[in-house]
Amino acid sequence: MVQTLNREYIKVQLERLKKHDTGKSLDILPFLANKNKPIKGKFNNILGEYVRNISGIKENSLKGKKSDFYISSEDNETSELIADEVKITNDDDKYDFVRFLNQFLFNQKEIKPIHPFLFNYIKVDKAKQNEYGKYARFMNEVLVKDNEEIKAIFSNKETEDILTELILNKLDTLQGNLEKKSVDFKKSNHYQPLLPSLSKKYQEDMIYLSQFKDYFLTSFPMLTNFYAFMYVCQLSFKFEQFTEADFDSTQPLYFSLEWETVNKRRKVVEGLEGYKYIRGISSNLFPHIHTISQLSHNTLNEPFDENEKIPFIPYSELLKQIQGQGKEYEKAFLSELKQWIKEYSLWANVDIPDHSNTIPEAFKVLFHCLKAGTNSDVAKKYGENIEDLGSPFLKSRGNSGKVFNVKHDFLLLLTAVSVKNKRMPLNELFVEFEKRGIAFDRYSKKEIITLFDNHNILDKKSDSGDAQYVKPILL
Repeated sequence: MVQTLNREYIKVQLERLKKHDTGKSLDILPFLANKNKPIKGKFNNILGEYVRNISGIKENSLKGKKSDFYISSEDNETSELIADEVKITNDDDKYDFVRFLNQFLFNQKEIKPIHPFLFNYIKVDKAKQNEYGKYARFMNEVLVKDNEEIKAIFSNKETEDILTELILNKLDTLQGNLEKKSVDFKKSNHYQPLLPSLSKKYQEDMIYLSQFKDYFLTSFPMLTNFYAFMYVCQLSFKFEQFTEADFDSTQPLYFSLEWETVNKRRKVVEGLEGYKYIRGISSNLFPHIHTISQLSHNTLNEPFDENEKIPFIPYSELLKQIQGQGKEYEKAFLSELKQWIKEYSLWANVDIPDHSNTIPEAFKVLFHCLKAGTNSDVAKKYGENIEDLGSPFLKSRGNSGKVFNVKHDFLLLLTAVSVKNKRMPLNELFVEFEKRGIAFDRYSKKEIITLFDNHNILDKKSDSGDAQYVKPILL
């Protein structure tokens, strides 16, 4: 008989660890299933580690000797080291300059990123190093993927003013190994990127925004938080589609505007493309990941050596691969899968009827077995990470519950990166929003048109009748 699913390995892992484990499969998300909520309302705490993952720069201890000029225990040593580089003979003048640097460059001892390179200098809370480090690596590997243009944004020290140049030259706490290394993907990556179209949009938006330094410094955190949140929402949605999912496309989800009134009849509240649906399926995320991880251990996906990780292959892609091997392999895989369903059910002590006659049906049966075999509290807490990550893009609407939400500043940011440098037909702008995962119903669209009109960014082309265009915002 043709060998297909690696049942023996999966079974040994379960019996050895006495819990669910993804085995050799690459990770998908950095979520944990504990009571701690390291990411809720603290996304900006990840940014320093995230940027260092992109640029390849590592954090080291501060170099240089401590200045002989004593200010006070509250002043930052770095400000004194920078002041030492400027020829100041009067102690009072030096004192004033150090105070200026403290206010200009630091906020409660945390550095203010006045230049993209300084994001590298944002320290990570040592107590949260593990959790924040996972999120940082996840976002880099699924959103950036060694994009050299984005890497250049955070590793380039070029500046147009003398003071920033002085600061960048002195802040040598960070040293980088910026050489590009040729490393095998499976050994170098921890997380499997699954949504290429969404990742591509993020990269395009980041590169465009980097042309406008001041706006980039304030908008980069919000943009990154949104794309990380949307990435997770898209995964949850597509896992529920099983073999019907298309990971090369982005599913538009309905958002409302911060300032508009919303009732229960709106799609943003009751539709299958709203947050209510995503929240409802969030507890399925954990069993989906472990179901697909088990299925990924098959003879089509063997590593080159036993220490290598293997790709995580979603239901739809795995079905294509199986069918591509011919009818005999497909029949053998279904037989092995049905046998594994029996073995897993015995291990987990669950009783889910298996009436499957096809591989897509068997995938669903295995998922329901894992869902029944997973501690419901673990699955619930794991899924709650979605809401923690996306808190800036959610709003409670009373009895309607939480919905996807767009604030005024984010709408303008979204418009800026969608329109870019040439004015765009209004209808095309809404299509660009949808490519980024955001849909608006007709009520929200009316509110947006009014807002654009008030901001004088709505234009009518003289030879196109009532055709409405949106002007570039950042030019």
